[in-house]
Amino acid sequence: MKCYYPIYLIIIVSFLMACEKDDICAETNPTTPQLVITFKDANNTTENKAVESLGVYAIKNNELVLIESINGINTDSIAIPLRNDIEISDFKFYKNYSLIDGVMEGEENHIYLDYTTVEVFVSRACGFINNYIDLSVFNYDPNAFGTPTGTWISGYEIINPIVENENRAHVNIFH
Repeated sequence: MKCYYPIYLIIIVSFLMACEKDDICAETNPTTPQLVITFKDANNTTENKAVESLGVYAIKNNELVLIESINGINTDSIAIPLRNDIEISDFKFYKNYSLIDGVMEGEENHIYLDYTTVEVFVSRACGFINNYIDLSVFNYDPNAFGTPTGTWISGYEIINPIVENENRAHVNIFH
């Protein structure tokens, strides 16, 4: 039996060296961050101010896509996804939002975001995520969308032009 001991040891060691780590992306690994927006009081810009019955639609290929997690909620901050396929995102924000017989009701503002996308390699299992830099906010794209309707949003402030995590706000919207 003693003569087989080195053979068993070599087989076990070579078997263990041949194993490699599983390619599983853990939930704790970073994902593409969303844009965090805080709503502030236009008269006192240091105070948060909740938006009553907020609804947010992303505009993609000239179609409105409701962001389900922001559907008629009362809140003073939100996180919304930016587009990865192009370096602009369009959103329609509705205050006092409701959907009656398929018709959107409420005060509307159209917001246009411009940024540069940067791919960041996370791992072989998780692949790449996108971060966003050089963030800019506009009322609308006058060449594509005309004059915006609604005026409940009175201004914007970019407080962090780099979107690489969701730990703090990137944009303040005053109303």
